[in-house]
Amino acid sequence: MFASNPCTKVLSRVKALGVVGALLLLTLPSQAFAAAPATIHLTVHYQRPAEDYTNWNLWLWKNVIVGNDQGEDAQDKAFSPAEGSAFTESDAFGKVFKADITDMNSFDNVGIIVRKGAWVSKDISVNRFITNFDASGNAEVWIVQDDATIYTAAPALGKSMKSAKLDDFRAISVDLSQKILLSGSGDEGFTITGGLKVASVTALVGSAAGATRVQLNVDSDATIGSDYTVTHTSFGSVKVTAGKIIESDGFNARYLYTGNDLGNAYSAASTTFRVWAPTASAVSLLTYPKASTPSTEAKVIPMASSAKGTWVVTLTGDQDGTIYDYRVTLGNTINDAVDPYVRATTANGEHGVVVNLSKTYPANWKNSKPAFSGKATDAVIYELHVRDLSQDSSSNIPTAHKGKYLALTDVKTSMGDSTKTGVSAIKDLGVTHVELQPIFDYASVDELNPSFNWGYDPQNYNVPEGSYSSNPSNPTARITELKSGIQALHDQGLRVMMDVVYNHVFAPAGFSQEKIVPGYFFRKNADGSLTNGSGCGNDVASERPMVRKFIVDSAKYWATQYNMDGFRFDLMGLIDLTTMQQVRSELTKINPTILIIGEGWDMGTLPDAIRSNQKNIDKLPGIAAFNDELRDGVKGSVFNSTDNGFATGKATAAQSVQAGIVGNVFYSREVLGKWFTNDPTQSVNYVEAHDNLTLFDKLTASVSGATPAKIEALDRLSASIALLAQGVPFMQAGQEFLRSKNGDSNSYKSSDAINSIKWDLRAKNASTVNYYKGIIALRKAHPAFRLATTPLVQKNLTFIKAPTGVIAYSLKGAAVKDSWGSIVVVHNPGASSATVTLPSKGDWKVVVQGAKAGVKVIQTLKSATKVSVPAMSTLVVEK
Repeated sequence: MFASNPCTKVLSRVKALGVVGALLLLTLPSQAFAAAPATIHLTVHYQRPAEDYTNWNLWLWKNVIVGNDQGEDAQDKAFSPAEGSAFTESDAFGKVFKADITDMNSFDNVGIIVRKGAWVSKDISVNRFITNFDASGNAEVWIVQDDATIYTAAPALGKSMKSAKLDDFRAISVDLSQKILLSGSGDEGFTITGGLKVASVTALVGSAAGATRVQLNVDSDATIGSDYTVTHTSFGSVKVTAGKIIESDGFNARYLYTGNDLGNAYSAASTTFRVWAPTASAVSLLTYPKASTPSTEAKVIPMASSAKGTWVVTLTGDQDGTIYDYRVTLGNTINDAVDPYVRATTANGEHGVVVNLSKTYPANWKNSKPAFSGKATDAVIYELHVRDLSQDSSSNIPTAHKGKYLALTDVKTSMGDSTKTGVSAIKDLGVTHVELQPIFDYASVDELNPSFNWGYDPQNYNVPEGSYSSNPSNPTARITELKSGIQALHDQGLRVMMDVVYNHVFAPAGFSQEKIVPGYFFRKNADGSLTNGSGCGNDVASERPMVRKFIVDSAKYWATQYNMDGFRFDLMGLIDLTTMQQVRSELTKINPTILIIGEGWDMGTLPDAIRSNQKNIDKLPGIAAFNDELRDGVKGSVFNSTDNGFATGKATAAQSVQAGIVGNVFYSREVLGKWFTNDPTQSVNYVEAHDNLTLFDKLTASVSGATPAKIEALDRLSASIALLAQGVPFMQAGQEFLRSKNGDSNSYKSSDAINSIKWDLRAKNASTVNYYKGIIALRKAHPAFRLATTPLVQKNLTFIKAPTGVIAYSLKGAAVKDSWGSIVVVHNPGASSATVTLPSKGDWKVVVQGAKAGVKVIQTLKSATKVSVPAMSTLVVEK
């Protein structure tokens, strides 16, 4: 399972988690439409040339083009049941659907998807919208398979070829607008220009008695990128473009480019541009005198075909600041695209820009890093959204820096009562790593008029997001300001990680790689539709060699150019093992102390054996996965706000918590997790992250009638379980002072009022802040809490018999040279105190008790054999 993500709400209204290109719902026209009549009388005529209508049905939803989309689940179901709306009539055109759609007063159009079954597939990747109704609310439309057009009269469809795709070196598939009768011999009337001869034709959709898709079997190998045209005596002509061949081993063997010079290679004397476009018949470099120059006025510079499907051109002279794109010719299609390897862009990522990166470093830049062992269990990771840090007035961060990278450079901010805020507060907490939520260029925010968004919507992977810059129109400002923020954190002793989203993009059709090599960058279902394990309408095909190279190259670029200290891989389960292994290997070469953590949820668009998920984490040494077993064990399922966990009274969750306490290693037959790590360095232990409810909100929702004091106590208990467990502790910014998002479990685009960090809570909940500080200091001071191997855990961590609903364990410190010989940890979520027998009689020193935590002795229990643990708390004693 996986936590909520920013794409989920977009998808919920169309129920298309398997196949919908969800983000296309957001690319509607911007012009205003008149409000629809209260009731729409809708008639839809639908044609499939092959007449294969079985299980095809409609999904409809009410929609608003201007303003917020109101197509929520309940409104969908009002006129479109979950199983879809079946076609109930037939006519000469095809199938017919009729319905009256009521309560349309607040809407201005109807969204329509033709789907097979319950989202097995869609008839076309985009979604259609019916926007025209007469005064009486009547709307009659005609739609055709694979045609996005909404026709208002029956179209006259003659015989034509829709497309011709090179699927193998000797096979071309052709889609026809009508059925063709095959004789079973010869070329069936098909010819191909460019030196290929049709040897035979076979039916792919339909049969010899009537086929709408056929395969042309040719007599010699086709050359990818050559200009071929298929012609038929009755169906006309169409140019051949690359099809399934780009997924073949033969294609990968011929066109894997291993050079390190993709993108623009700048020097003061010249800049060389190289782009991988093996399926193109021509590529040109476009340069613009200014960002606003239309492409029709760009200077067009032909590029030369080069090694392994790359195209190259060199411009002499100093090109620093040159604005550029690529123009790619693919059959009858010409696409203009941003360089996938671009390192700087104009505002909103519209064009690439050449920059002299040596000029983008702040004056105080250092290539060194804060001290860190490199052992993942020595880290304490703090997840932070750049905009969240400073937006609230309580941050006391200068107005000019609010919501910007530069807020990271304000390292001494505080409130009037001396309560530390911002970076000062983060440093004071004692964490080791700050993990920044997406800071690459993402598409869901207008950089010139920024608003809040988590940013899991990749657009240009190697460019910093411009909305966090003081001047998005200055291509280098975002680079220098991000580097300034990173250096400021480094100067405070804080390492910096970045959240990377290589599993999906914002809008596949407009993504640079898709424009340059169509079909290569994304996984597809058997019917050619995009897979959607991400829930965002697409999955990046990391298993393909040049996609893998791009991901590895990108991670290396951030690690070197921005001196990144670690990476969080969003939805890592969608990325194949080989890619993640290569990322780990290459980053280790750069600096072995770079951390990699990721969401190892079991995603469904790769074969089980090659998914980078929890089940395969043993194949990913040096990479850690988020531990949802511990998370849900402690506080209850994140998918049910009222569900309880161990900390809130569910005694049966104790085994899941115990599995997390040992870092999900194979500990014993009595303590078995649902998945196993090689060692604790592979378990990211947490009870709060940006996804789902904050810990405070979850406890509030699941503990009915709880007082503020009880919520605070349960928060401390929950946090201490994760922070003291064997593994890699992780927390969200503000968790330490009971951060709330007002019950918003998916705040990916909610307001600053919901998302911003309210630093005044740090003063209000100072006792809990001090508790978190104490627990973190305790962990950092004592290696017994940071065991790095399975044998060390098995030999030195022992669970102690405790009352039902209580977890107790002991740690031996000597094996890891801890100054404490024996440590006992007890977690008691009960409403009353609990008594636990200690491993041995002696003078036990209490360092965590009730609301107090740290390395200082709270009290000494003389000659003690037992200890009493206060209700709803963690106790730690040592001797």
